[in-house]
Parts: sequence; structure tokens; C-alpha cells
Amino acid sequence: MDISDLLVLKAVVEHNGISRAAEALHRVPSNITARIKKLENELGIDLFLRENNRLTVTSAGLRLLEYADKILQLQKSAIAELTETEPSGLLRLGSMESSAASRLPFILSQFHHQYSAVQIELMTMASMPLVEKVLEGELDLVMASDPPDDPRLHKVHCFDEELVLIMPSDWQALPSLPRDITMVGYNKGCSYRHRLETWLNRHGHTCSKVIEIPSHFTMIGCVIAGMGLGMVPRSLLSLHKTEGLHVKSIEADIANAPTYLVSRNDNPSSAIRAFISCSLEAPQTAN
Repeated sequence: MDISDLLVLKAVVEHNGISRAAEALHRVPSNITARIKKLENELGIDLFLRENNRLTVTSAGLRLLEYADKILQLQKSAIAELTETEPSGLLRLGSMESSAASRLPFILSQFHHQYSAVQIELMTMASMPLVEKVLEGELDLVMASDPPDDPRLHKVHCFDEELVLIMPSDWQALPSLPRDITMVGYNKGCSYRHRLETWLNRHGHTCSKVIEIPSHFTMIGCVIAGMGLGMVPRSLLSLHKTEGLHVKSIEADIANAPTYLVSRNDNPSSAIRAFISCSLEAPQTAN
């Protein structure tokens, strides 16, 4: 088994056949067929089912494809590390939406100034889905709060957020929170939402309804309009008009939310290391 065999396997699966794979790899179909046969003979298993001149990948072929993706990624990283003097190429970055608004612009600005050859693609979503995309190889590096302990992950502490409760300003005059509370929260998988749920349970409050809003702009606007209760980083409030909003501090064990830069241990990259370095050096808020 060699790298070129794995490239052929990947091409046949992704292009759904010999002819299209041959076209994508600029080879003749007979060469692709021979490579697949060679790989099957070496392993002693069928990687494809052959019916009516059509190939269907087997479960063994899919398992090998998973390893092929990892091997090809490692090859790419090794070549980049040994041949590139400066970080370049594509960095697939992920961030929580709140961090992307309040923290990331300052980091991105410094990173772009120092490493303009790196192209960045940014995706925003909740922490847990971001970490899953790192594990699946779809993202290179993410900003996530409360990432899981996983031996496959490399985690670097970046900053701490102070989470606060936000509620309509007229709730401040109430002796206690309303009996029927609507939680205005981020989507499932968000660590901030989990912390809000923890606070509500600790204080004996129940939510009659949960409104999932991925945008912090919309979330804060809905809270001001009287829809319900939310939880956001205090750093985020400097970006919004807070008239009509009551902000309440909470217990430190819930309020203190560390944020980490998370990548795979087996994905060494000069661009990842450079971004981590910039993140630790750059001013992260306007304050």
C-alpha cells in the first residue's frame, strides 16, 4: 500500500466510479482499475462490489477510506512543515458566534497582518458541534468553551469570559423571577446554554419554553423586548445598546467560562501554531 493507491481509492469513492476518478486524476481508466485490484490483493479483501459494470464501496472500503483521509492529511501536514518557511494555505477556523463578534476581530486583524499568505474560512456555531467538526477533520482549529477531555484533542487556554444573566429591565422591580420563564438561549450543544440551565436548576426555576436563537444580536433584542431570560458574556454587551436590559451577575463557578483553542493532535500545522500564538498575544477586546 502506498500513498498513490490511497489517492486512487479516495477518488473512486468521491467520484462514484472508475471513469470519473480517472478523469479527476488525469489517468486512464485501466490504470485506476489496476490500482484498486492491487490494493485489494495486498489487503486480501474486496473494497468494492462489482455489479453490472458498477462499483459500490464495501464497509471495508469505507473503513480504509477513513484511514486514507488521516494518512493523506498527515502527509500534507508533514510536507507543509518541512518545506514552508512561513505559514500559508487554508486555515479552516471555527468559533462560537459570541466570540466571533467580541473577541475574534482583534485576533484576526493581527494574524492577517503577520501572515497574509494564509487564507481563512470561518464557521460559527455552538461549542460542541465545533469540536465534533475538528474531530471529523472538517475544521482545523476552533474557539470553544468547555471542550471535552479527549486524547485526540490539543487544547490551549485562550481567555476567560464572565457570563451574566440578561433580562428585561422591568423584571428588576419584581420580588423574584416570573413563575413561567422563557429561556432565550443559544442552540443545543452550546456550553453557555448548559450553564444557564445549571443556574436555573440550582435556583429552582423551570422554563415553560425554550427559544433557540443562534444570533446574539437577535437574542439580546428579544430579551429587551420582554421575551424572556438569557445568558451572554459580559464582553459582548459592549457591542450592543443595553437600554431596556437588566444585567445580573451570578456565581463564579457558573460565570467563569474559559475558552480554548482546540485542534487535533495529529494535525500539526504552522498556520495553526501561528494563529494560536497571535491569539495569545493580540488584544481580544476593545476594553
